[in-house]
Parts: sequence; C-alpha cells; structure tokens
Amino acid sequence: MESPLGFATFLACSSNLKKIYIPGTYNLSNMLKQIPIQKSTWLVCDEDVFSVKAPEGYSDLTKDVKHVLVAGRASSTDLFKNATVKSIDPISLDWNFGIQNVLVI
Repeated sequence: MESPLGFATFLACSSNLKKIYIPGTYNLSNMLKQIPIQKSTWLVCDEDVFSVKAPEGYSDLTKDVKHVLVAGRASSTDLFKNATVKSIDPISLDWNFGIQNVLVI
C-alpha cells in the first residue's frame, strides 16, 4: 500500500472480488505460515522477501503459490520454486524492469 504497485494491487483485487491478505506484521515467519491458511496462489512481494534465505521447511509453506509478482528485481529464490515469476518496478510500474531475471517456461 506504500507504493503505486501496492495500491494498484489492492484496487485490482478489490474490484475483481479477489481475497487479499495484508499481513499485520513484518515477521516473515508469521507471514509465510499464513500462505497455506489463506490458500494463496498469487503473491505480490518485494525483492527482499522473494530472495530471502529461509530455514529448512519453509518452502513447503509456499508450494501452492503459482504466481509471484516481485516489486524490484527477481533474483534467485528458495521459497517460490513452483511459481511463475514476473518483476516490476514498484514506482514506475515498468514491466520491463529486471526482465533479464525473469524465467519464462
């Protein structure tokens, strides 16, 4: 919600009647534990969350996430191995931002 991307994501989900989970904490462990509870298949996160080196077992919590939109550069990830990943500049909303880091299968 603090950037144009966050606000646009919120508006898009709301207008399309999609459930949106906005964590009330910055505790990454608590956020990741909510993903299976929320039954989230879509995730919008920043590059720090995307590339974090999480402890063993946390990748099991994110196995059902199928699509990730990264606000920033999408580098390597241990958490979202099963997801299709796109990156976007969080301020300008430029889709070509960091495109060299996007793997398209």
